[in-house]
Amino acid sequence: MTTTLETLIDSLRTLLGEANVITGGETLETLSKDYYWYSPALRSQLDDKRADVVARPATVEEVRALLSLCFAAGVAVTPRGAGTGNYGQCVPLHGGVVLDLSRLDRIHSVEGGVVRAEPGARLGSIETVARAAGWELRCYPSTWMKATLGGFWGGGAGGIGGVRWGGIASGDTVVSLTLLTLEAEPRLLRYEGKAAMVPLRTFGTTGVVVELEMRLAPKIDYDQLAFAAADWDLLFAWMDAALRNGSWRKRVGSLFQWPIPSFFAPIKKYMPADRHVGFLIVDRAQTTEIVAAAEAAGLAVVYNRPLADPPKPPFLSDFTYNHTTLWAMKSDPAYTYVQAGFTADYRNQIRKLMETYPGEVLMHLEWGASDPSRVVGPDAVPEAMGVGAIPLIHYRTEERFLEILAFARSLGVYVGSTHTVTLTEVGPEQTAARIALKHEVDPRGLMNPGKMKAFPVNPFESASAG
Repeated sequence: MTTTLETLIDSLRTLLGEANVITGGETLETLSKDYYWYSPALRSQLDDKRADVVARPATVEEVRALLSLCFAAGVAVTPRGAGTGNYGQCVPLHGGVVLDLSRLDRIHSVEGGVVRAEPGARLGSIETVARAAGWELRCYPSTWMKATLGGFWGGGAGGIGGVRWGGIASGDTVVSLTLLTLEAEPRLLRYEGKAAMVPLRTFGTTGVVVELEMRLAPKIDYDQLAFAAADWDLLFAWMDAALRNGSWRKRVGSLFQWPIPSFFAPIKKYMPADRHVGFLIVDRAQTTEIVAAAEAAGLAVVYNRPLADPPKPPFLSDFTYNHTTLWAMKSDPAYTYVQAGFTADYRNQIRKLMETYPGEVLMHLEWGASDPSRVVGPDAVPEAMGVGAIPLIHYRTEERFLEILAFARSLGVYVGSTHTVTLTEVGPEQTAARIALKHEVDPRGLMNPGKMKAFPVNPFESASAG
């Protein structure tokens, strides 16, 4: 350990107290990691990466002082929330300080349909407080009981609620974002509207978020439903129509090819053998109508339970999005995943993937609003709802894996970069905006260095190459 780093650690202990500065042991290892091990490619890249020190401030002023110290020392800073991401977002590539923001967890207010909270506030806590006030989160990940607001902002995109409201970037969900710069004298900067969207999903490379304001949705009482059928086409067609029915108010729409439902151990007894299964979380006032429609179509209703208020398990949403991958890996660690998007020919694209790689590619579909303003009510536009996939792939070799991805792309399927540690590529305008913001808030390139490959400044690159 260098003299500079030792001096920094001593200063952090004075600032935060001994208990909130971690320099070794299992805690350091745990807080240097996330769920990157979902990806075989990322395991080899990140298994040996860890922080030199984890710092756990409790106030904005402590964060400000910490950043000033790190700037003076020229030490890398990697912010983290709960570490529930899957891409190595909070894994430090160049050591330094992992900034654990979980103690900044205050929910300042829920007023007028807007929540104002610190980045460490748990989404499950926000949901509970919001529902008590007549509101609910518009969108949240399947890890919502553990995930933090800031972590979801910095590394997430969409999730539960997306069938009505789209992802974080959709519509007017984001009101404002306040962040601290990494400079000699860190500044508080507040962004609204389009400007607030630039730091979205930038893995903590564009400043340290210290407050977020997000619009909420009016509270709805929900039921959790699961439907099963041996005929994939029958179930897929019914689920697709149900999710595009703007008169039915929904919070989740997920579909799983058998044997995926067999991986859901806590609810496995409800999942009939050799049957594909679809999940809906719907407005309780419409449950009878929706169940009757499913049964009339020849589907079996295998699960029908209320979503408790205040929230408590079981949650069908705990088996959706990338929680699906986690349950599969518990059954067989050889499973991994990709994120896929389809064209208007989505039915044929999905069918060809399933037929070409039977048992090797297992289809997991999630529906989300591509235009939230047009998905609800009798005049809803079906095309405003999109279907995406987080298919499971039984990983054999890298060559076979790349072959599957190449085949998917040959069908016109978009395949997301879920097996790289760097930021998802965006268009030229958004990339330019990100780079400009990073120059503004992180002139020395100390924020989570190596993750924004388009940024030309990485003071640790030459040292790591050696």
